[in-house]
Amino acid sequence: MTRMSRPIVTLALAACLTTGLFANGLNMNGFGARAAAMGGAYVSLANDITAIFWNPAGLAQLDRPTFGLGIDGLMPKSTYEFGPLTMETKKKIYPAGLLGYAQPLGENIVVGLGAYTLSGLGTEWNNPGLESLMLSGLPAGSVITPPVEAYDWRSFIGSVTLAPTIAVKLSDMFYVGASFNLNYGFFLTEQWGETQTLIAGPPPYIFNFGQADLNVKGWGYGATFGIMFKPVDMISVGVTYRLASKIKMKGTTAIENMPDLGAFLPGNPDLPEESDAELTATSPMWLAGGVSIKPVENLTLAFDLQWTDQMQIRGGIEYVFGKLAVRGGYYYDPAPAPDSTLNILVPSFTYNTVVGGIGYKSGGLSLDVALEYLMGKDRTIANSGDNMPGFYTMCILVPMIGLSYSF
Repeated sequence: MTRMSRPIVTLALAACLTTGLFANGLNMNGFGARAAAMGGAYVSLANDITAIFWNPAGLAQLDRPTFGLGIDGLMPKSTYEFGPLTMETKKKIYPAGLLGYAQPLGENIVVGLGAYTLSGLGTEWNNPGLESLMLSGLPAGSVITPPVEAYDWRSFIGSVTLAPTIAVKLSDMFYVGASFNLNYGFFLTEQWGETQTLIAGPPPYIFNFGQADLNVKGWGYGATFGIMFKPVDMISVGVTYRLASKIKMKGTTAIENMPDLGAFLPGNPDLPEESDAELTATSPMWLAGGVSIKPVENLTLAFDLQWTDQMQIRGGIEYVFGKLAVRGGYYYDPAPAPDSTLNILVPSFTYNTVVGGIGYKSGGLSLDVALEYLMGKDRTIANSGDNMPGFYTMCILVPMIGLSYSF
């Protein structure tokens, strides 16, 4: 048997897949077309409804009731090469976004409620026969039962956060804010369950588990804290800290050929195809700091350092003329997952990302659009016994639109 084929232990496999699940690799890189178009360097600005995500303190800058909506569409494209085999992902759009409302209470306090997709992505592969290649190293004459087919390889993974928020303006220079984060996580994977040797042989007698699906969902909680300091009109400094959150998920796991395995075990037990499953994933802490300056009236420059499992470097620019604004940005996001855990179902790449966008503001209405392009650094993975060795590529295109209205 090749080292890529191993006995399935469904929950152990899922735990492996969740390594780095909610780290940079799947954490959304921000919300709001304005913020995203500036490369996500928004911790020191955060003067709209997306402050619920970026920096709760920024919500205190709103002086009127404000409704905001942001919609993103993630369109990943990935390839995987192993030996003579090349696989590509199917064309899919994975939705994300933010919805929120903020209400001033007097002159110095603003409360808000937001819901946003903290983490999320997925892959679905066109499979030309990966399983046959994975079994190519078996000894001659090996007996495999039931026969191996081309199975589905798909994942859809993420979390949604509901965040009631309060922000306080302590002075014209200093703002603080906090949110309570109620996180709903979901984890869906479909893949080959691989094999287990029943009789060493010769010839080896090998059991094929067939399609293995895991579908779990559940809740966790945490909090976000932010401060913002504006020593002068042209300079703003912000810091945000989001606590780590453990999301405890429950659901089912289904292994297609598990009932057939009973015939090969003592007593011929009846084994169910589907059983209960539990999984805990951790959304890591997030620490971010940023500074923005306005060297001239209509120009804003912003720079952020943001840390989860790795350090992100972000920068952005905005120029306003009349009711229109033009924006651009860049960020560097290193891969959090090591080679030893990489799998085609959980993407993990180092990204160099460029973003651009425009905005329109008239009275209380703001409309923003942006386009983000994440260029993943190719990864060549050696066989460690627990991973999927091969050559990986990834790029992601993300169109965004944001709308807000202050009453």
